[in-house]
Amino acid sequence: MRIEDALRKVRLLRRVRLENGASPAEADNAARLANAIIERYALANGDTHPETASRRRLSWVYWQHLMADFGIKLRHFGKRGNASLGDGRLVFIRLDSGQWQVQRTSPSGWETIKSDHGVEALRAYLMQSGPRLYSLTRK
Repeated sequence: MRIEDALRKVRLLRRVRLENGASPAEADNAARLANAIIERYALANGDTHPETASRRRLSWVYWQHLMADFGIKLRHFGKRGNASLGDGRLVFIRLDSGQWQVQRTSPSGWETIKSDHGVEALRAYLMQSGPRLYSLTRK
C-alpha cells in the first residue's frame, strides 16, 4: 500500500462517527483501524485531516436502516428522500446536509412539525412520535 492509499483510508475511517450515523462499535473499530494504519505507516497526525464538510456526507444506507427499524419505507432520488409516517405526516431528508423535516397536511397546505439534522435526531423523534409497531404474537 502506498502512502496516498494509507492517507485516503485514514480519512475515510475518520468519517465513521456516531454523529454520522455509525453504531458505537463501528465508530470504535474505525478509530482503532485508523490508529493502526497511522502507526504502521508512520503518518504524522497533521497529514490525516478529515475531509471538508462539503465533501463529507452520509450514504442512504444509514437512513434506510433507521427507517427499517420503525417499519417505514424510505424513497429517495439523488440527494433527496422522503417517507410516509402515517396520519398525513411525511419526513423529507436532504442527504447532502443531513437535514430533515417532518411535515403534515393542513387546510392551508403543508405545515412543518419538526426540523433538525442527523440520523440520531431523527431516531429520537421517531421513538417519541413515530409509528408504533405492535407484535401480534405472545412470548
